[in-house]
Amino acid sequence: MAPSHHTLTSPPLSLRHEFVRKALHLSAAVFPVAYSLGAQRNTLEMFLAIISAFAILTEALRRANATVGAAFERAFGSLIRQHERRSITGATWLAFSCLIAVVVLSRSAAIAALWCAAVGDPVATIAGRVWSTSGAAKSGEKGGKTVVGSLACAAASFVGVWMLAGYSPATAAVIAAGAAAAEAMPTRIDDNVRVTSVAGAIAQFLA
Repeated sequence: MAPSHHTLTSPPLSLRHEFVRKALHLSAAVFPVAYSLGAQRNTLEMFLAIISAFAILTEALRRANATVGAAFERAFGSLIRQHERRSITGATWLAFSCLIAVVVLSRSAAIAALWCAAVGDPVATIAGRVWSTSGAAKSGEKGGKTVVGSLACAAASFVGVWMLAGYSPATAAVIAAGAAAAEAMPTRIDDNVRVTSVAGAIAQFLA
């Protein structure tokens, strides 16, 4: 699997491009919100399957065809991380992870997992980047995971898990803490996969 998009081996995106990337990421919140409002499982599965198939096809074509690769680079080159130029993008992992969550989890657990991945994860990055570029950040917090980012992930995850998925505040806090721990985990597994899997597993167990 591709390395986490917070690895320190590649230079970070500019703050402006990071905000644009995470704004696109946050748009995935439409799925847990729609599911919580009564959208049917098969409808959500269909949309996520189409998005995942398109993403996988794009991944294949941008490697196999120079013209497609060049067009992809022109359109999204400023928004992808260095390692994503030679591996699967975070957006593809996010789409596929959300699809699997809807397929295998109960409605409440899937809503929790999707919310943590779509909102908790990008909020962690935004908060961490803003903190790391501020004068208040310590030298050891520059460029990597931060406590501020993890706390922001937990807080954002908690709100959706509690209000949308219907878990009690105490249970929502446990799921949110799991999502934050997964987001901060130092591993090569993409963080979209980590957050969706860990939050979904905890939510399913506690449902």
